[in-house]
Amino acid sequence: MSIWIGFSQEGLKIKEKDVKFFNVNEEPFRIYGLPDNRSGFRRLPDSISEKAPNVKPHSFTSAGVRVRFETDSPYVAVRIKHGDYNFGSPNACKIAHSGIDLYFIKCGKQVYHSSFTPPLDTENGYEGIKYLPDGLKQITLYLPILSEVYALEVGIKENSSLNRHPDYKTEKPVVFYGSSITQGIAASRPGNIYESMISRNLDCNFVDLGFSGSCKGETALAEYISELEMSAFVFDYDHNAPDVRHLENTHEAFYKIIRNAQHELPIIFVTRPEPELSEDTQARRAVIARTFLNARDNGDKNVYLIDGRTFFGNIGISDCTADGTHPNDLGMYFMSQGIGGILHEIFCML
Repeated sequence: MSIWIGFSQEGLKIKEKDVKFFNVNEEPFRIYGLPDNRSGFRRLPDSISEKAPNVKPHSFTSAGVRVRFETDSPYVAVRIKHGDYNFGSPNACKIAHSGIDLYFIKCGKQVYHSSFTPPLDTENGYEGIKYLPDGLKQITLYLPILSEVYALEVGIKENSSLNRHPDYKTEKPVVFYGSSITQGIAASRPGNIYESMISRNLDCNFVDLGFSGSCKGETALAEYISELEMSAFVFDYDHNAPDVRHLENTHEAFYKIIRNAQHELPIIFVTRPEPELSEDTQARRAVIARTFLNARDNGDKNVYLIDGRTFFGNIGISDCTADGTHPNDLGMYFMSQGIGGILHEIFCML
């Protein structure tokens, strides 16, 4: 039985008669954001998520996953089968949950065109079409933040060109590991998580290993990440550590596993984006700072520390978050500037 059986002829939104669909898991499409280049859309292989059961449900989601291609078609259509909308977050809108953002290169930069938006009465799949300017377009589709994507096809006008998208300037990915902030659950749409913004500003590939409420510095995750090809590693999971003692027991150990495997890799430590420090937050910040200082004292010159208190500046946490904790689009922008600034310096030195 076809996976598209749920799309009845009466319910189709795509009226074009000359649309031809392609499976994005096949050439010339490129799927980015999967750390080990597997087919499909899950961010961790089952063998790893089984070892870290806390992250397993969120590893199925496609946060940070992108599909890239080049075409001269006057339109791009999609049809997607995804997980239940009820599996989400109270901070997430439906576009963030299961929408797809379309960007294309204009004047040398990726620019936002529009979003494929799930209909209000659709829970597990939809299709849509977007009309584009004439000429050859280099397209990036940003996949849902909080849905598990079961299948995705892209449609273009029959007989249009379909080519591979040029590589990123920095093709080896920056890997981000962290909490729901890293996953981006309060961004309004997939292209507005801070990693996506950094990627567009620096033309760099990335992998989002943010797992809402579930990142606890597990050894299995550290060992898995340590084997990945990376241009840099950013980690920020203290929100998910059950208490300060847990963070003390895992944070420096996590760093050492990465460093022992990759001696020259730039590693960025990030503390919570909270300008006003509670006693608990101060204690957690001290743990992260201690990991950084110990690394420097031991001769590691490829470590960086970003104080999360500096992210939102004079704007403040109330305007930069959806709920006092999770950054909204404005907060994501400021985080992209802070972390992206350090990554820019790193890339200039490589």
